Amino acid sequence: MPGYGFVRNELEIKTLTLHVLAYAKLSVTFDELMRCAFVDDAIDYFKFAEYLDGMVNSGHVEINSDTGVDRYSITQKGLRDIEHIRSSVPGYVLRKAEKATDEVKREVIRKSFVNVKVEEDGEDRFRAVCSLTDDTGEIFSFSMAAPSRAEAKKFTAGFFGHAEKIYNEFLRVMIENCD
Repeated sequence: MPGYGFVRNELEIKTLTLHVLAYAKLSVTFDELMRCAFVDDAIDYFKFAEYLDGMVNSGHVEINSDTGVDRYSITQKGLRDIEHIRSSVPGYVLRKAEKATDEVKREVIRKSFVNVKVEEDGEDRFRAVCSLTDDTGEIFSFSMAAPSRAEAKKFTAGFFGHAEKIYNEFLRVMIENCD
């Protein structure tokens, strides 16, 4: 049951969600988005999920799932519309959401050093393309053929979840075989 707070109706919840995504300027998971938006005691989880789904359907928010996890980001339509409705949420709540978003952004940026995507060659052949970067650029990359889009997504999800371990094991094997 929602507590006391300022963000209660559909417009306010959608506005706060779009504000968080616009402020973040990067894609976030559902849980990360909740951590940013649930700064007001009146927000209801089920309504939040329902309204987020509605914003995806209306084209204000898009989902990317190449990593195996749905990641949400604001679209150009969402960016355009947030400018007209932002004032429907008190500035105090927006600032609290921005502070929470800054914390999430730091975590997401750390994860951003792992890059994956699924490519299709047009003949129903798929590739999982994976790389690991640091502040200086790419340090490790590979692509792997996959029999289906689903398998390629499994490969990319596996790399995304274990990139450092895969990189370290690769280095260990390479170094051991150089003697």
